[in-house]
Amino acid sequence: MGTKHYTLGTLSYTSSGLSLLFIWLLWGDFCVSLMEAVIPNVFPLKLKSLGCSATLISVFLTTLPGVAMLFWNPIIATWSDRHRGRWGRRIPFLLAGAPCMALILVGIGWCDPIGGLLTRFTGGALPAATATIGVLMVLVLLFNLCNSFVLHPYYSLFNDTVPREVMGRFGMFLRVVSTVGIAAFNFWIFPHAETHYREIFVGVGIIFAAAYALMCFNVKEGDYPPPPPPPATRSLTGFVTTYFRECFGHPFYWYIGLASAFTVVGNAAMPFILLMNKSLGLDLKQIGWISGYAALISLPVYAITGLVIDRMNVVKTFFYGRIAQTTISACFLIYLFVDLSPRQVLVVTVILNLAMLVVTAVMMVQLVPMGMRLMPRERYGQFNSAVSVVVGISSIFAGFLMGGFIDLMRWVHHGSDFAYRYAPVWLAVFYGAATYFQYRITRYVRGCCGDDLNAFVPPDTIAKSSAAGEKKRCIPESQTTGTGNSEET
Repeated sequence: MGTKHYTLGTLSYTSSGLSLLFIWLLWGDFCVSLMEAVIPNVFPLKLKSLGCSATLISVFLTTLPGVAMLFWNPIIATWSDRHRGRWGRRIPFLLAGAPCMALILVGIGWCDPIGGLLTRFTGGALPAATATIGVLMVLVLLFNLCNSFVLHPYYSLFNDTVPREVMGRFGMFLRVVSTVGIAAFNFWIFPHAETHYREIFVGVGIIFAAAYALMCFNVKEGDYPPPPPPPATRSLTGFVTTYFRECFGHPFYWYIGLASAFTVVGNAAMPFILLMNKSLGLDLKQIGWISGYAALISLPVYAITGLVIDRMNVVKTFFYGRIAQTTISACFLIYLFVDLSPRQVLVVTVILNLAMLVVTAVMMVQLVPMGMRLMPRERYGQFNSAVSVVVGISSIFAGFLMGGFIDLMRWVHHGSDFAYRYAPVWLAVFYGAATYFQYRITRYVRGCCGDDLNAFVPPDTIAKSSAAGEKKRCIPESQTTGTGNSEET
């Protein structure tokens, strides 16, 4: 029997070659998971210790990333889609951006000494805490800009190198590895967040830079067809108009963007969920171990989902997951109405976190293959960045509104940490809004092709001269040709 080969465009892999590809891409994702766990989990504690208000904490963690997504993601995504070079179209961005991200993380770790230098430079006119907050604001904005420069091409690299027939299994491994990274963080790093802040940021920065260098030199991209011709207009207005006409010329893509946007707006409550747990009597070790064990328990869920994902309608099951997430978020409202003992809080928090982690585990395995099916393949980076624009606009407002909401509740409760118990209200409301738009996505896809997701072709918004581009299209895969908007499955 001949050796089985897996192909995608000009790339061809044997089983061993595919395994090596998985190892290097997953190694990169493991380090991304560590890096992304540090900001939302360690950073709120640092900001609170500097005397930041809830609004300022939310601006750091939600608004600044939104600014980066709004103005920077479309440029990076379109640039990397169109780039052609010796190293491919994604890897040059990773090689250029990863060292910069590492330096910024190191700078965030050394924010106190840098803030002290700034205070001395101003002759004490700028208090140390204010100077440190200013340093952090600049570094966090730079971090988010650099994060977009690296992570957008990194996730688009999956679309360019992983064969469609194994994308479901790759999505499962992706979630397993990221979960192991998050569990490791929660078990061994997070309990020391208040005492070893600097060491955590410096260590993660060094690991991230080294990991991405190794990955980039061991993953090869294939050959790409020539990029589409640039827009006829060279004005900024013309470029922006063409970009949005192509990406949002059909309501279907608005449904995708708004479902993602409302999820991110809901997630603006997450830093305050952490502060709520702490105010309810849980210490950092308990919070870390709850999250760590919940993540480990989700591993068999990833494995089971990965075994059957290629036979699942991921769009429909993802919608059911949205319903479950909203319901579980609403259950956290018990803390608004009932005062529980620390032991009861521990039990309730464990149960709800376990339920949320299991549901989210199933959804996260489905997220990558679902995105590949719902968006045009050759312009995946561009369409994905358009979603991030909607998310970015929403995040900018969410940061101010969520922080203002918590500050208002603190005023109502005379400065009490009871205000943090309102964070699940925000979470449940906006998860519910995301569920509605996920329903619209599911309804559209089912209206096109029933339950046969393999036959779905994303709506055409680019070739507008074709009347078929304005209609719902449901073409069997065997009849699709070329590399335009047809999805390879």
